[in-house]
Amino acid sequence: MKVAVVGGAGKVVWGAIRDFVENESVEKLLLADLNLEAVESRKQLLASDKVVTSRIDLNNHDELVQLLAEYDVCLNATSHHFNVKVMAACVESRTNYTDFGGLFHWARQQLEMHEEFEKAGITGIVGSGSAPGIVNVMARYAYDNLDEVYSVKILDGIVNFNMDPYTLVPPYAIGTLLDEFEMNPYEFKNGEFVEMWPFSGAEEVDFPEPVGKQRVFNTIHSEVATMPISFKEKGIKDVAFKLSLPKIFEDQLKLLVNIGLGSNKPLSVKGQEVIPRDVLAAALAAPKPEANATAKKHDDHKALRVEVVGKKDGENVKYVIDTVLSPYDKWPDMSQGVFSVGFPAAVTARLLGSGQITKKGFFPSEVAIDPAAYFAELAKRGITVRASLVKQL
Repeated sequence: MKVAVVGGAGKVVWGAIRDFVENESVEKLLLADLNLEAVESRKQLLASDKVVTSRIDLNNHDELVQLLAEYDVCLNATSHHFNVKVMAACVESRTNYTDFGGLFHWARQQLEMHEEFEKAGITGIVGSGSAPGIVNVMARYAYDNLDEVYSVKILDGIVNFNMDPYTLVPPYAIGTLLDEFEMNPYEFKNGEFVEMWPFSGAEEVDFPEPVGKQRVFNTIHSEVATMPISFKEKGIKDVAFKLSLPKIFEDQLKLLVNIGLGSNKPLSVKGQEVIPRDVLAAALAAPKPEANATAKKHDDHKALRVEVVGKKDGENVKYVIDTVLSPYDKWPDMSQGVFSVGFPAAVTARLLGSGQITKKGFFPSEVAIDPAAYFAELAKRGITVRASLVKQL
């Protein structure tokens, strides 16, 4: 298959790119980005004949359509703000599509393009990293094994035991993190979407080791937008997504947001208008002086838990489905944060590009992906999903 990666210079997509290069089913891999120098640098690092590069401006629709036309699938690794633009190009080029997620509002807008994808004879999937992505398929597993589904709670806990308290290192795209910190999250409660405050709904969760006990909060995410629709037939009434980030990083970012550096509103500085969020992103992306000490080994970990309450054979039951993601030993230069988002997205892209996903239209992961096939692919790089029927209510 031929795979196009739009936003090929991004941070977490590195995990997908490495998988594509190593997978024999991928015969050609395009890395496209506005920053041609960055993707050229990645091509040299990969040293693979299957990799080609291109500069692309996502605002140039015709150029993007032409670029994608020969590819079986596009992994959109850009900001969620560009999802619809890339989707529109995929419809015209008839290229299957997936991305890292739509943060609720964008995901709802993306789902409205279902008929366009269906008419084009292609498949699109919103959210194919770890959350959204892995957690959606975990929820689908429980859904398939229950007669009725009342609630889904998604819990995402992240720790980093080698984090430098004096260095701000975002685990994924800073723009996405700022949206998660600043935008009001939603829960689906008793059959209705309810707008919440950021960091509301706090609860303590005892995740599997090495993540352990973490305090999670409501965070704006696409799973809350999609699952009430996907699981409607079995009676879904409640959906929530809650996240915890490494405490040091969380405190650092809260401070920056509180002083206004997460804002999109122009600010006048010495007679020049600047966007505070753009300044922060540029500062984080700027080259840093090389440290004298040897680089620390990656020691970040993520626990994903999906709790699904429903009914089976007339009894009220609860599924608890867990997985723990850690740095991948065969890619020692890569953090868990990059691996656990990038690699699952590659799995979804390969399932699309190879034709193993046959439904045509635009869907969330929990609708289009078969859990057995997906979990088998995850297991090839050491990601194990465990499901337990933990109690009768």
